[in-house]
Amino acid sequence: MAGQRVAGMRWLLTPPVAFLAVLLLAPFVLLLPVAAGSLGNVLGYSVFQQAAVRTVVMAVVVTVLAVIVGTVYALAISAAPRPIAAILLGALFLTMWTSTLVRTFAWMLLELPTGGLYWLLHLAGLRGRPLAIYQTALAPYPAMVHVMLPYAVLPVYVALGRIDRQQLQAAQVFGARPLLMLRAVVLPQLRPSIVAGGILVFIMSLGVYVTPLLLGSPNQMTVSGLIDAQFGVADRQDWAAAMSVLLLGVAMVIYLVADRLFRVSERWQ
Repeated sequence: MAGQRVAGMRWLLTPPVAFLAVLLLAPFVLLLPVAAGSLGNVLGYSVFQQAAVRTVVMAVVVTVLAVIVGTVYALAISAAPRPIAAILLGALFLTMWTSTLVRTFAWMLLELPTGGLYWLLHLAGLRGRPLAIYQTALAPYPAMVHVMLPYAVLPVYVALGRIDRQQLQAAQVFGARPLLMLRAVVLPQLRPSIVAGGILVFIMSLGVYVTPLLLGSPNQMTVSGLIDAQFGVADRQDWAAAMSVLLLGVAMVIYLVADRLFRVSERWQ
């Protein structure tokens, strides 16, 4: 009976499978013939190589920062009194529900030479000249961490809710201080979820387009910005397709390997 029930419910997989096929696999397959002849040229293109290195470095730095801040944020939500925890969760979901473009424009207003950051520093008497942050190599990093933070927080927060409270009580009975409890009891159980959140943030950071384009230096583009330039400025659709296939292929391989090793998908259940 159980087997028949499972077999009868397989039709529920049809919508997500169709969604995946139409929105991901079909575009990828359609891009392959366009990109096939240019893959070798793109791999040997020095500008693409530099953009790829820049993209990976940005993804690594953003992942590390987002994981650290996200883990602390999730611990704060779990340890805070209920009203404060509700505010922290509300702020997190508000961040997720706000468009990436809107958040990027907000950071732009902060980082402009006479923007919000300059106004605060000037008001405190710490800065007399305009800032030189906007459209530099470092400008996208805080905005990227802000954009990616929810994806680092949520798996850790879910894992915190699954920790056996009796283990914490036992540690307290044996005289463990909070830092020792955190290091010996809590963090080992959070490690798989921290890794899962970090992998997701890393993969998403590889393909972020709006934030690096608007805040970063025009002379130091990421791969996504370079793809846009090939479409719009250089009018090289074949090169843009080849870069897109390489970026998407790398992201898919990383995710599949990580999911097999660390069960990334299970950490969101």
